[in-house]
Formats: sequence, C-alpha cells, structure tokens
Amino acid sequence: FPASRPPAMSDPITLNVGGKLYTTSLATLTSFPDSMLGAMFSGKMPTKRDSQGNCFIDRDGKVFRYIL
Repeated sequence: FPASRPPAMSDPITLNVGGKLYTTSLATLTSFPDSMLGAMFSGKMPTKRDSQGNCFIDRDGKVFRYIL
C-alpha cells in the first residue's frame, strides 16, 4: 500500500491472483484475521505487487473466487 496513506477498510483493493483480477475491500480481506488473507492484509505477512501495483498472489485465479 502507498506509504502516504494506508487504505481505509472500505477502499477497493485489486488482487492479481494467477493473472485474474479481483477487486474487494480491506474489510473483506481481513474479516477472518487468522486466515492467510487476514494475515497478509493486516500487515503480519508481506505482500507482493505486480507491475501494475496490484497485490499479487501466485495461486489459481479461477478457484480463488470461492475463497474470496
């Protein structure tokens, strides 16, 4: 996330999961704090960015919709 302003819970966040883009909110990603997504987006784990600045997750993009 940009250092100038952390995202608000309702700000849209775009994820690149295996080349498929998903847009959701920080509130959704952190709704289960003990999950991998909860850890990644609460700052407990580092996140990677793609060339467009989207958070990159190296997993199956089609299957991720069920996780999200």
